Amino acid sequence: MMDKKRDLSLLYRYQEARRRLAACVDELAAWEGRRVLADLENQVLTAREEVEQIQNERTRLKMENRRLEGECRDYEAQLRDLETTLYSGKISAPKELEQLQRRIAEYQTAKAAREETILNQLYLLETKEQELAQAQKQVEALQTKLTAAAEEVAQRVNSLQKRCTELEKEVADLERALPESLLGFYQRSAKALKGIVVVPVKEKTCGFCHMIIPPAVLEKVKKGDSGVTLCENCGRGLFEER
Repeated sequence: MMDKKRDLSLLYRYQEARRRLAACVDELAAWEGRRVLADLENQVLTAREEVEQIQNERTRLKMENRRLEGECRDYEAQLRDLETTLYSGKISAPKELEQLQRRIAEYQTAKAAREETILNQLYLLETKEQELAQAQKQVEALQTKLTAAAEEVAQRVNSLQKRCTELEKEVADLERALPESLLGFYQRSAKALKGIVVVPVKEKTCGFCHMIIPPAVLEKVKKGDSGVTLCENCGRGLFEER
């Protein structure tokens, strides 16, 4: 009688060890899948894309300014030539003089417009430099956070792997100790009963569905000499904890 009670208690320990192992394996799969890092990784990626966009815009502004500065130098050279011609005394015809003066005015206007654009873009460049510095700091901060999180994940994965190995050994040891009849009962019932095939009696109620156990059934559980006594409500095996 006592052996039967011991065996049912052993089956309960086996069942619970398997449940803990399944939970550990599921948690390990989640951590190994790095789902906990996905949000941080996306934040780092977005921040790096922002840095790249700012860098590209800064490069574009610098190239544009270099082009405009080159045009200003060309206008300066042409203006020097035109002014040299204007003051050389060689221009006597009023129409030719008027045309020369108009060209000088056009070049001066074009040069001034480019200089103004350069100044505006220099201000934009300064703003972009500030934005770039802030964006790079953001990337560094997020990367530091991601690295720390990745280390935490690695530690958690190692801990879970160790725990799973310990539970696998516990399950194997308990399985070897179980009588074949009870192991067969577990294997036949586990799927239908979602892994919970045996539960302890708690204050004359089923430890799973909490229904009150009839006195006759309770007496059979106490005696423990007629195989596995099932709960009449949920169909799970019942035993008394020592």
